[in-house]
Amino acid sequence: MHTVLWVLQIVLALKFGSAAYTHGLRAAKGDMQRGAQRLSALGRPLLIVSALCMFAGAVCLVLPAATGILPWLTPWAAAILALMMGVGMGLHAACREKPRIAVGLVLVALAAFVAYGRWALAPL
Repeated sequence: MHTVLWVLQIVLALKFGSAAYTHGLRAAKGDMQRGAQRLSALGRPLLIVSALCMFAGAVCLVLPAATGILPWLTPWAAAILALMMGVGMGLHAACREKPRIAVGLVLVALAAFVAYGRWALAPL
């Protein structure tokens, strides 16, 4: 179970790290700009906060577990990322963007499984 959870943690860290990059640094591009405009004044700051949280979550999925320093952060990061992904899908739908609901649901499920796995099945 440890190996499965490690693989999922690394995959999720890479995915959320890339999402942090696209939301934070590339937010002025095409689709992201239209969605930010629909949220008016909150759009750009919300994207930056979201990117920072996703980056911190991606780091906390792997680094505390790998170093053994504050390993309790790993399941919390996974749970918070699952919650953020759920809220993000709602925001994308509210902005009338075309969110990839199936991909979002898979990411929510994987992050929730990592959280549960690191809390109950194979704690660090």
